[in-house]
Amino acid sequence: MLANFHELDHVHFMSDALNEAEKAGKRGDRAIGAVIVHQNEIIARGSNQIESADSNLIHAEIDAMNKCASYLRKHARECVIYTTVEPCIMCLSTIVMANIRNIVYATEDRYMNMKPFIQSNPYIEKRIHNYLGGILAERSIELLKMYSPETAEVVLHGHKL
Repeated sequence: MLANFHELDHVHFMSDALNEAEKAGKRGDRAIGAVIVHQNEIIARGSNQIESADSNLIHAEIDAMNKCASYLRKHARECVIYTTVEPCIMCLSTIVMANIRNIVYATEDRYMNMKPFIQSNPYIEKRIHNYLGGILAERSIELLKMYSPETAEVVLHGHKL
């Protein structure tokens, strides 16, 4: 169990996730990044690779979790995942099934609108201990608009183009 969630430097770790988002944007992927933290150390980094890997499955959170999957088997409950956009339904479900209980995100995804989904599902609601948004949201929005304008439109305004 994570004892010091509120003592973590969320801005510092989100900055690292935003660096991953910028790398993704520069290579032509959606500008979304993630890092996983255990005991105040980054254990994995991930970024969206939908375009560069030609796969709808390689979201930033999934990429980061795959990079430390065996580590998560032992330590997931004490980990925090930082992601620059609120996790989608695929990523949130995978985060929960990986036993990560703590999620910090920058920008709310108004299209996915995950909070009602979490609240309507007792299994998921019980397994997420901390769900904190708005950390460096302005920078996340800036990167989305710069590198992924279509994704920004969907995330920020809640509708497909």
